[in-house]
Amino acid sequence: MKQVLLATILLGALPTALAFDTACDPLIKASEAKLAQESWHSVTETKDEKIQAIKLKGEYFVEFDGKWQKAPMDMDQAEKAAIELIKSDTIKITDCKEENPETVDGVEMMVFSYSSEMLGSGIPKTTSKLYIGKEDGLPYKTLLDQEGSMNTIKYKDISPPKI
Repeated sequence: MKQVLLATILLGALPTALAFDTACDPLIKASEAKLAQESWHSVTETKDEKIQAIKLKGEYFVEFDGKWQKAPMDMDQAEKAAIELIKSDTIKITDCKEENPETVDGVEMMVFSYSSEMLGSGIPKTTSKLYIGKEDGLPYKTLLDQEGSMNTIKYKDISPPKI
């Protein structure tokens, strides 16, 4: 389960899609916008666990079981690798659809639903909702319906964790 949660953190719950599916273009742009950010703080929660990750000026940190540590990898590189898996059809993103707009923490959001499946992984196809800031194009929240998990990302006032 921790591997799935870490993948969710690293991928920002996968705010990306196949280039030829124009309905998914906003998801690609959101992923690129996140990659361009100097800092972010991601929190992924399920009914059983909470995992946090921080990117702070080129340094990456993760928290497991209440303990912070330096991340063993560059999380942006992991997200770029996931994008390549999508482009090669190893991860399939389908059914992209714009939903009714919402507001999250005072920020107006475009909301997109989509399905994702990692071929050959044994992980079942999931349906997700991605909340993208209308003005800045950044991904702020992802809901993974089948797993009952939520990932939120903030981009301001990021502090280094206490290791």
